[in-house]
Amino acid sequence: MKNKFFIAFLSVFFLFGLTACSNDKTKDTASSSSSSAKSSSSKTSSTSKNSLSRAKSTKGNSANFALMIKTAQSQIPALKAQLNGENNTFKDIAIDEGEDSTVIYTYTFAQPQDINLDNEALKQVLIPEVEPLVNEAKAIAPDVKVLVKYDNPDGSNLATISITQADIEAAKATTQE
Repeated sequence: MKNKFFIAFLSVFFLFGLTACSNDKTKDTASSSSSSAKSSSSKTSSTSKNSLSRAKSTKGNSANFALMIKTAQSQIPALKAQLNGENNTFKDIAIDEGEDSTVIYTYTFAQPQDINLDNEALKQVLIPEVEPLVNEAKAIAPDVKVLVKYDNPDGSNLATISITQADIEAAKATTQE
């Protein structure tokens, strides 16, 4: 039981940090787009924007989605330091681009964990923390999904939680009743 609360706390803390980073990257993307638009002629800039929006990543997502993932990945060292502190809970934290506008967070523990996680309970804890990230990412990918994985150092999976916009809306409806 203690381990469940520990993992839930860490996942909430980490996702909250990523949500804060997502606000910065959205502003950075917008400011770099407006800067390039000012420095280029309107014809050239509209052509660039059209080609960027049509460009696809290797996973089939937009180039903007792939850029959002790369921006989040650049924050991983700072987030590892913030999360691990002195106890080095996680050996690795990864943010990857999945197919169909999926953001994949993988937490790999530094030490093997012999715990049984309740995926549904953990999902309910993660939904409110993931919601701001999903809302920000919807500007780039309207059907964005989040996949959160917890792995042991040997690669064995402890839990995999998928969160979609439908899950967020269902959780809101449940809390409003």
